[in-house]
Amino acid sequence: MEVPTNERADLPVATAEDTVDDIVRRSGRTGRGFPVRRTFLQQLDEKGELVPGPLAGLVAAGDHRALLLYLLLLTKASAIPWNAALPAAVWARAIGIDLPTSKTATSTISKIWLRLERRHLVARSRFKRMADITLLCEDGSGLPYTSPGGAGESYLQIPMLLWTAGPEHGGRWYRTLSLPEVAVLLIARSHGDAFRLPFEEGPRWYGISADTIARGVKGLRLHGLLATEKTFKKAPLSPVGYTAEHRYTLHPPFGPIGRTSSSARARRPVAS
Repeated sequence: MEVPTNERADLPVATAEDTVDDIVRRSGRTGRGFPVRRTFLQQLDEKGELVPGPLAGLVAAGDHRALLLYLLLLTKASAIPWNAALPAAVWARAIGIDLPTSKTATSTISKIWLRLERRHLVARSRFKRMADITLLCEDGSGLPYTSPGGAGESYLQIPMLLWTAGPEHGGRWYRTLSLPEVAVLLIARSHGDAFRLPFEEGPRWYGISADTIARGVKGLRLHGLLATEKTFKKAPLSPVGYTAEHRYTLHPPFGPIGRTSSSARARRPVAS
């Protein structure tokens, strides 16, 4: 029998932090992060042109909860058959959704899984009256999931500290960062240090609006997670003979990456 919320004050109830810590521990991941294929962010079509990955749709829909739940599933489903079955209330508590009853939790989490299923990122079945969620390939193709790292595959690593650490004033990063900030964090982790991210290229490169990219960059900077350098390069057709651009490098605990972005060239940094 479920105990009403107003009668739980004296019970040793697990917090969101306790829950996500246990999920991370039980995932069995011995490394410092969990992998995400770059095709979740961007892909190439048959003509070799850049097209957005599934991340764009989640951001455009403002579906912060679905993105967090998907990233948590990628963390937990760490081995064949790449699945996880937990009570809906556990998933809800882990990502910080405070719901009054298990019935409400089941309805809310079920709707989130359904949205991810419709984006062909997961498949659903039942196991002991719980939803059994199986990963599909991150590109949204609906193909079976496999461990990243095959020939020619590119993927990024998201530090586990997204779940287990947070800013000095308290909380965890996954609950502190906004949807634009999480999106830009994923993009930043897919690059090396001193990478370029012109806001106006957000729609073409990632299917994410310039305004959302700008808000994500600004937010990460305010959290002390992103350093910015203003750089200059020659521009023969510019009236002044040069153009200015910004380059970004992640700060701990999410960076630096330890390798220079392939787009970085000789430049003259200016403090900003």
